[in-house]
Amino acid sequence: RKKAIINVYAVAMYSSPTALKALTPFPNGKQKKEAQVALRNAARTFGPSSPTTSFVLEMAFKADGKAIAEAIADGVKPRQGGSGSDVKELENLIVQGVAAKGGQATKGTIFRFDCTEEGVSVSVDGNTQGTVKSAGIGSALVDVFMDDKAVSPQLVNSCLDTWCGKDLFVAV
Repeated sequence: RKKAIINVYAVAMYSSPTALKALTPFPNGKQKKEAQVALRNAARTFGPSSPTTSFVLEMAFKADGKAIAEAIADGVKPRQGGSGSDVKELENLIVQGVAAKGGQATKGTIFRFDCTEEGVSVSVDGNTQGTVKSAGIGSALVDVFMDDKAVSPQLVNSCLDTWCGKDLFVAV
């Protein structure tokens, strides 16, 4: 019997130019740990020049909405210092969004999580489900995808490979 990791979704991160700028001092392929920390810190620190970091997940296979919501909540819970009720609210927004389409996140279903200083807003297939207003939960969700125990190391590596050592920063 063998265990295999199956990628159930594809994920993309959208952040401000501040996150890109944080990686320009790191040569591609060098100082990977330091670059990852710089990216994580830039993506999770919200302010006027960096108000939002978004994650978009597109399902590659069909999955139960409750299972997806629980997996995301399980990732946020240990990273967030707030109340468990905030994490439960996040889980409920995901479940409600998937329930509106029959309870299954089918191939091609798109989840969007907009992380801010005020909280996390959740959309399923372009339909806004609501916002969990809680300080710290936005940074906790960023950490799910960007910290040293990231659920998708491939996303972190892709960001580092694409942005490290590149002068992609454009003043806005």
